[in-house]
Amino acid sequence: MKIFPSSEYKQIIRYSLYWLVASIVIGLISGLASTLIFTCFDLATKVRIAYPWLIFFLPFVGLGIGFLFYRYGTPIERGTHLLIDEIHEPRAFIPKRMSPLIFFTAILTQFFGGSAGREAPAVQLSGALTDHIAQLLRVSKDNRKIFLISSIGSGFSAIFGLPLAGAIYGLEITALGSLRYSAVFPCFVSSIVAASVPEFFHILHPHRFYKIASFPEFNLSVILSLIVAGLIFGLVTRFFIVAIHTVGDLFAKYVTFMPFRPMLGGIIIMLLTLLVGHQHYNGLGIPTIIASFQVPLPMTDFINKTVFTAITLGSGFKGGEITPLFFVGTTLGNGLSQFLPLPLSLLAGLGLVSLFAGASKAPLTSIVLAIELFGTSVSIYAVITCLLAYLFSGNCGLYRIHKPDYSEYK
Repeated sequence: MKIFPSSEYKQIIRYSLYWLVASIVIGLISGLASTLIFTCFDLATKVRIAYPWLIFFLPFVGLGIGFLFYRYGTPIERGTHLLIDEIHEPRAFIPKRMSPLIFFTAILTQFFGGSAGREAPAVQLSGALTDHIAQLLRVSKDNRKIFLISSIGSGFSAIFGLPLAGAIYGLEITALGSLRYSAVFPCFVSSIVAASVPEFFHILHPHRFYKIASFPEFNLSVILSLIVAGLIFGLVTRFFIVAIHTVGDLFAKYVTFMPFRPMLGGIIIMLLTLLVGHQHYNGLGIPTIIASFQVPLPMTDFINKTVFTAITLGSGFKGGEITPLFFVGTTLGNGLSQFLPLPLSLLAGLGLVSLFAGASKAPLTSIVLAIELFGTSVSIYAVITCLLAYLFSGNCGLYRIHKPDYSEYK
């Protein structure tokens, strides 16, 4: 056997060059798309806060969004699931209308007071644009799958400014129990490139303000507290996901005409906003997420945000679940600090990553996310709560991916 066989290294060099160029292109597309989403959401939030009466137009906007997806939505309304399905069961290229529809409807949801995140529009826009490029370049079926995996990871990376978590996210949520190692190199390169694009435009990601003030000495009391927290995080994750699915099922069952679903959802969100007397639960809720690392907040915040998000997304408005999930996780952790002997900021941070672990069914991504957000000191704490939340959230998740199977333990 030759030490350095020339034919093998020619293949390695060709593979590396091909995917280096392709990954840079995917990263730039995802980075620019996410920068656009981030900027527009930021502007929409500022305008909505300045003019709170915009909430009264949410039902009319819902009617318009419902009609657009009634007329043009198939199969676009499946969102991120469509990208994942095209990786495992490819049928056709992503419809070109997905890009403008997802972009404008997500911005409108945010502008008029719906409770939804920006990560799903960023990932979906990145995936749709990347698939258009793959179609133009006539890439092979296998390479197209890697293009889509990389676009999901790089979209996540760019919108949150977290390249390592983004790369592993793209690999893990598309794995379906079998990690595609051929996508590792493209996913990491595209995620690193994508994360650098918002920085070039001086985008300041909110996570820079997520600070854990202190880490307690590891002892039996701390371990037991972490176990209790992890169990609660898992159960609340399940409540969050079931709430969204249940509301969606109820709207589909009792409101047969699709355009009327988000219109009714908009009316309910408008009335709830008037009832609580503020808009802390509308939109992204970034100020509350930041505050949950610093000062005690009402224990009911996580429940209220779950309700607002479930009605928004369940009725048919567009946006992501992850940023609202971060809100629910940090405020839940903040509330648990009243009962558990752990620092408030630590529980807020663990709530953020643990609910993500349970909802995304991506525990490895969540642990890397914790380290990338809070440093290596959080690792052992995050491992305990993330794995428990992953297990005790059960077999329901945000995506159609590999989930824990407990059937043999009946």
